[in-house]
Amino acid sequence: DATLGGMPYATGFLGKSRTNKTVDAYDKYRNSIFCPILPGDMPFARRVFDVMFHGCLPVFMKWPSKNGEGKSWHVPHGHEVKYNYPFHKELYSFFMKDEDLIDYESFAVETVGDIGNKTNFGSMFDMMEAMIEENPNEIRERQLILKEQVVSLTYGLGEDAHRYDDAFSRMMKILESMNDYEMV
Repeated sequence: DATLGGMPYATGFLGKSRTNKTVDAYDKYRNSIFCPILPGDMPFARRVFDVMFHGCLPVFMKWPSKNGEGKSWHVPHGHEVKYNYPFHKELYSFFMKDEDLIDYESFAVETVGDIGNKTNFGSMFDMMEAMIEENPNEIRERQLILKEQVVSLTYGLGEDAHRYDDAFSRMMKILESMNDYEMV
């Protein structure tokens, strides 16, 4: 087993086809506490949602955003977090109820990124180690919040799909709230 910054890690190439390697990655997500989301091609990359769907806490590097007012989880001076993830609490809270929105910061783990070197992940490993050693209860709280919130990022399938507040129902609520907001 390999370690990096004192933490075990696994690497591999998933490729574009859905193979056993993809299934292996999903198993690793399910069996992990933290899944670092490293700077990549898109701020809303599928891997972010894959780790959340499998119960792994996403760990992001945090940098100043493009406009300098917010934060970016993508790259230094990238787009603000609230514009990259669906149903973000900060973006829609002025016209929707909090329970219909997702507070990503309540389950995601953030660590300060090194603007001079976006491949310096030392603070990410330090944060994960510190949480495991010093804050196991916080980890469990974040896992429970993730479990509750992630349903709204999926599309319900099957006979009982209507029982859950999935992505489609959240979109309908947003449209309804926007319509009500504009009528005021």
